[in-house]
Amino acid sequence: MHLSSSVNRSITVVLLFYFSTLLSQEDVSFIKAGSFQIGSENGQEDESPMHVEWISGFYIDRFEVSIREWNRVSSFGEDIGYVFSEEQKFPKRGPSWYNFVNQLDFPMNMISWYDAIKWCNARSEFMGRLPLYYDPITNNIIRGQQLNSSSLIDVHWNRSGYRLPTEAEWEKAARGVSAGYKFPWGNSVDGSMANYKLSGDPFDNGASPRGYFNGHQQIENGEFSFGGESRVPPDRKNFYGLYDIVGNLSEWCWNWYDQNWYRNSKNTGRDDRGPELEDLSSIKPARVHRGGSFSTENSNKLGEPLRIAFRHVAYPDEYSTDRGIRCVRGDSHDPLWADAEMTNYGQWFYLSWLGYFFHSEKNWTFLPRKGWIYPSGYGSYDNWLYFHGFNLWLWTSKFVYPWHYDSKRKTWLKFKLDAPKGPRFVSFDLKIELLIEQY
Repeated sequence: MHLSSSVNRSITVVLLFYFSTLLSQEDVSFIKAGSFQIGSENGQEDESPMHVEWISGFYIDRFEVSIREWNRVSSFGEDIGYVFSEEQKFPKRGPSWYNFVNQLDFPMNMISWYDAIKWCNARSEFMGRLPLYYDPITNNIIRGQQLNSSSLIDVHWNRSGYRLPTEAEWEKAARGVSAGYKFPWGNSVDGSMANYKLSGDPFDNGASPRGYFNGHQQIENGEFSFGGESRVPPDRKNFYGLYDIVGNLSEWCWNWYDQNWYRNSKNTGRDDRGPELEDLSSIKPARVHRGGSFSTENSNKLGEPLRIAFRHVAYPDEYSTDRGIRCVRGDSHDPLWADAEMTNYGQWFYLSWLGYFFHSEKNWTFLPRKGWIYPSGYGSYDNWLYFHGFNLWLWTSKFVYPWHYDSKRKTWLKFKLDAPKGPRFVSFDLKIELLIEQY
């Protein structure tokens, strides 16, 4: 089999696009299950008492969600019925004078809490995972509904999809393994460590690129730089490899705000998710966001609001250029092809990316274009398909289909229908061609 070098390059470009896009959606750190000390005895009243929380394992984005990522997922979401606010169409981008990264690679902002949970659901569907946020009255997934503070929103906590962190999850991930410190690295902050108000970075009054404080940050003398301009710039990822956990953008969390929640007997100290709406006395309840931002002034007079324990508050319908998100997902899996739709024809189902298929009682599956296969794996995001005629297992997912990975030959195969000898797989490295008998 001989193909031109231009075709070879085209295949390469396609695969690089698939996987660069995939990786940009899933750069996460795993936070092991365990206990940690949350809160502070020396901060604001709503941060006390410091107490022990036990948190199940979860994954968290290493970076704040970028404008580029947001646009990619929201465009997909709008095509399948998601409705976001008008404001999220106009985020504050990076400055035009900064040439090292694209303006779209700055963190996403101008999003309400309602935008955030819808986007998490859309990101789940985009990646082939089950969405989490739903209306407990209708059992409908949150997509296009008009939401307000009286809207009932619940979470399928056992699904694998994306969501906002709880306050406890956020603080555990932010602290790393050290207890009691104000910041991930200790008890002081200067301009070389984080982007906050008048800190001396070149983006004052705006967000810095995600991960800017990686050891190459440029800091100038500023009103509150505190000598950071004269230090050898440190890499300020925290213990778990997270960037911008302090400053840059403050990050929405799941929890309703209750200033006395740490003292409330309903806080069990185990996978705490905050108060329920009916527990709140506020006429217009607010949600929590954490971490502080580029507009945060870190002064003792204000309670040092860049501290990890500081609990920032905003109404869920508010949006701002200094507020964004960092997603988490639980350490769990969805059943294989759990997002498949039932049809009116017995055991026939439909998947948007795979098409129609017949699922037998013995777990063999018939695909009209590929015949009988044996599937294994999770959701639509981690699938192994066994082609018995070749004794061959291939990996695929919603995101990379119709490409399949052959782990034995360490090559990518693409299924072709328009071949003169019938349906077949064509390899990425152009050395292997597997013919599939027509069924």
